[in-house]
Amino acid sequence: MKNNKNLLYILGSLIFFALVALFYCAPVLSGKAIIQPDIINYRGSAEEMLTYQEQSNEHVYWSNAMFGGMPTYQTGAQYDFDLIKGIDKVIRFLPRPADYIFLLFSGFFILGLTLFKKWKYALTGSIFFAVGAYFFIIIAAGHNAKVHTIAYFAPLVAGILLLYRKKYIAGFVLTTLFMGLQLQANHIQMTFYLFLAMMIFAIVQFIYDFKAKELPSFFKASGLVVVATIIALGLNASRLLATYEYSKETTRGKSEMSLLKSNTDGLDHDYITQWSYGKLETLNLFIPNLMGGSSMSAEDDLQNYFGQLQTTATAVGEDEFNQQVFQALAQQPRSTYWGEQPGTSGPAYQGAIVVFLFILGLFLVRGKYAQYKWWLLGATILSIVLAWGKNLQWLTDLFVDYFPMYDKFRAVSSILVIAEFTMPLLAIITLYYFIKDEESEAFKTKTLTYVGGATVAILAILYVGAGSIFSFQSSSDAYTTTEFLKLIGEANPNAIGFWESMLRDLDQALIQDRIDMFKGDTIRTLIFVLATICLLYAYQKKFIKNSTVIVLAIGALALIDGLTVNKRYFNDDNFVSDYIVENPFPTELSVKLESEANTNNNVAQIAYKVPMNFALSELAKQDKSQYRVYNTTQSTFNEAGTSFFVNSIGGYHAAKLGKYQDVIDLYFSGNPAAKQYGIKDESGMINVLNMLNTKYIVHGSMQEPKIEMNPTAFGNAWFVGDVKVVNNANEEILALNDTFLEDQVILRNEVVKTLPKTIAQDSTAVIKLESYTPTKMVYKASTNTDQIAVFSEIYYPHGWKATVDGKDVEILKANYILRALPISKGNHEIVFTYEPQVIETGKTVMIASNIILIAVILGGIFLGYKNCKKENDNFKNEDK
Repeated sequence: MKNNKNLLYILGSLIFFALVALFYCAPVLSGKAIIQPDIINYRGSAEEMLTYQEQSNEHVYWSNAMFGGMPTYQTGAQYDFDLIKGIDKVIRFLPRPADYIFLLFSGFFILGLTLFKKWKYALTGSIFFAVGAYFFIIIAAGHNAKVHTIAYFAPLVAGILLLYRKKYIAGFVLTTLFMGLQLQANHIQMTFYLFLAMMIFAIVQFIYDFKAKELPSFFKASGLVVVATIIALGLNASRLLATYEYSKETTRGKSEMSLLKSNTDGLDHDYITQWSYGKLETLNLFIPNLMGGSSMSAEDDLQNYFGQLQTTATAVGEDEFNQQVFQALAQQPRSTYWGEQPGTSGPAYQGAIVVFLFILGLFLVRGKYAQYKWWLLGATILSIVLAWGKNLQWLTDLFVDYFPMYDKFRAVSSILVIAEFTMPLLAIITLYYFIKDEESEAFKTKTLTYVGGATVAILAILYVGAGSIFSFQSSSDAYTTTEFLKLIGEANPNAIGFWESMLRDLDQALIQDRIDMFKGDTIRTLIFVLATICLLYAYQKKFIKNSTVIVLAIGALALIDGLTVNKRYFNDDNFVSDYIVENPFPTELSVKLESEANTNNNVAQIAYKVPMNFALSELAKQDKSQYRVYNTTQSTFNEAGTSFFVNSIGGYHAAKLGKYQDVIDLYFSGNPAAKQYGIKDESGMINVLNMLNTKYIVHGSMQEPKIEMNPTAFGNAWFVGDVKVVNNANEEILALNDTFLEDQVILRNEVVKTLPKTIAQDSTAVIKLESYTPTKMVYKASTNTDQIAVFSEIYYPHGWKATVDGKDVEILKANYILRALPISKGNHEIVFTYEPQVIETGKTVMIASNIILIAVILGGIFLGYKNCKKENDNFKNEDK
C-alpha cells in the first residue's frame, strides 16, 4: 500500500512539472510559439538542406547555403537508425519550450529519487535546479542543444551514483540510457563540463573507497561506466564520428596558417575568454541584479537616467549645437549592466534559497553524505574559477594549453552550468540532512544560527553600504563620456564645460539606477533567506512537526523566487503567432505581421527585414543558376537570413571551417595587423569574392537594399593554364591578395609534383555546370590542351569524390579553400559527389548499439523483476 501511495506521489510530481512548464509557457496553448534568435538563424542556414531532403527523400550532409559550403553535421543533419533520438522525442512530449522545462524538472527528480527514495525531496530538489535563470535565458536565446544537454545531467549522474553505490543493474541501465540521450542532445561542450565535474567525483570516491578498503567495487563501477559510455557513443556513432571528423577541419582544429593567430591548435585565448565572468559578478548566483541584470535594459530600470535626460533637455534650451549633441546622446543606448562581460542576456541566478542551503550544507553535512559534499564543493569551486577566464588568467591558460579539449570551446563563463547543477544538489542534500533525526538537535541549531546569522548580516551590510562598497560603474560608461566630450571639444570647445556637468549628472543618475536595482534584489534575497531560516527553525523547535510541510514550503518559495526572476528575461513577449515562427523570413508586410510588430520587439525585427527578404526572394526567382551573394548590409559572417533565399559567402555558425575563417580574418575583418603582410586595400577581398563565384553584392540598407551584379565573378568553374607554387599555408593564403586567379591557380609544392608536366592555356576551352544538388554536381568540359580546372566549391578532405568520365580522380586543394582537378584535352564529364564514409560507418555501429541498448533495458527489467520476486519470496518465508 505504501509503495502504491509513493507511486501516486511520483506520478503527481511529474504531472506538476508538466503543469508548471505549460503554465510558464501558457501562450503555446493559444496558438503561439516561442521565437528564438538562434533558431531563426538555424532556419536560414538549413533551408537548402531541408528543401533537397524533401525533394529527394534522402538525408543531405552538405550545403552551400553558408560560408561557400560546409557539412550539415552541426546544422540539423538527420541520421538513419537513430533509436536514441526517437526515445528523446517520446520523453519531450510537450510543446516547445515547455518540453525543455519539463525535462529539467523530471531529470533532476530521477536523481532525487535515487538519492533519497522520497518524492518530497526529489520534488523540491527539482525545483532548486530547474528554475535556474541561466536555463530560461538560453531557452529564450534559442540555445536549445545546450539546455537539452544540461537537462540530462541529473539522470545521468543518478545512474553513475547508483553504480558506485553497488546498484549495478539499475545503475548500468540508467547510465547507458541517459549517457546516450545526453550525447544525442549534441552539445559536446556541456557534456565535457559534466565530465570535469564527474572527474572530481571519481577522485573523491576513490579516496573514500581506498580508506574503506573497497577499491574492487570502485573499479567495478568505473568499468561499468566505461562500458555504458561505449554503448552510448555507439548509439550516437553517426553524429559523433561525423562531428569529430568535421571538428578537425574547423576553427576548433589545428591550423596550418599562423598569421594573426596566437594559437594554431584550437581557438585563440582571447576568443575563448571573451565572455569571462567577473569575480564579483559570481555573486549573481545569490543576488540576481547585483550587476544590473541584462545589458539590454528596460526603460523601467532606467527611471533616474531618463528623468535626468529630461532635465538635460530643458537645460539645453534653444542652442542648435547643444540640441544636436542632446539628440545624439538620447539615441545612445545605456545599460544598467556594469559587469565585465561584453554583453549579457541576464545573470546566472540560481536562487537565494539554493545558495543559502548550499553554504549551510558546507558546515552542516557530515557522515555518509560528506563525500558528496566534498565532491560538490570541489566541482563548484572549479566551475566558478574557470568561469572567471581572463580574470584568473594563469589558471585559464593552464587549462587551455594543457587540458585535453579545453581549447576547443569558447565562452568560458558557460562552465558555470556545473555550479548551477552542483549547488542545487548540495542544497537538497542539506535540507534532507537537516530534517533527518540522525544529527544532534544542538548541532543543527548552532549551525543554522551561525550560518544564517552570518548570511543575514552580510546581506544587511551590502544593502546599507552598497554605494560605498561598489563603484557601480563599467568601462563602457567612461568610454561613452570620453568619446562624447572628445567630439564636443573638436566641434565646439566652448560647450565642454556645460556638457561635462550634464554628462556627470547623467552618469550619476545611471549609477543610482544600478544602486536601486541592487538594493531591491538584495532585500529580495534577504526575504527569501529569512523565510527559509524561519521554516527550518519552526521545524527544529517543533512549531511545525510535519517535515513534508517544511520541505514543500521551501520548495514553493524556491519556485516563486526562480520563476519571478526568470520572467524578467523570458516571458510572454518571447511568444508570437506560430505562423510567424514557422515563417521567420516574410517577403511582405501583412496586416497581421504589422499589427504584432507594433507590440512585440522580436516581431518588429522580423518585419524590419521584409524589404531585404523581398529583394533576395526576387533575386532567387529571377536567377536560378548557382552563385553566391555577398550581403554587406548586415554583419555578413553573423547572419543566416541571406542563406534562406540564396547561397551566401557569409552565414551564422560557431564552428566554421578553419581555412574559410582564415580567409575571413585576413581579407574581410579589417584587422589592422593584416597590413604588415601587404594587405592594404580590397584587392585580396575582390579576388576571394570572384573565385567564390560571388555573382551579386548587396549594398544599401535593410530597408532599401540594392543588389548589384559582380561582372568579374569567375563562375562555377574555370580553366587555368598556369600555376603559382607556394611552400606553406601562410604563403598560400597571402598569394590570394595579388594573384590573377582567373588565369593562375595557387597550389602547394607537394600538390604540384603530382600534376602533368605540360599545362597550357586554351582560350577556347569551356567548362560548365550542367546539374546541381548540394551533394552532386555535374560539369561538362571541353579543352584542346591539358589544363587545370578550378571549381568555386569549398575544399573539404572528407567525403567528396570526383570522377572524370567515370574514373576516380584526386581532388586537389587550390587557392587555399577551393577544389581543382587536372583535366586532359578533349571532352569530359566531371562529377562531384558527397558520400561520407563516416556516415556509413556510423550507421553500422548504431544498428549494433541499438540492439545492445534494447538488450540492456530488457535485461535490466528482467533482472530487476527477478530480484524483486526473490525479495518478496524471502519476505513471505520469513513471515511464515
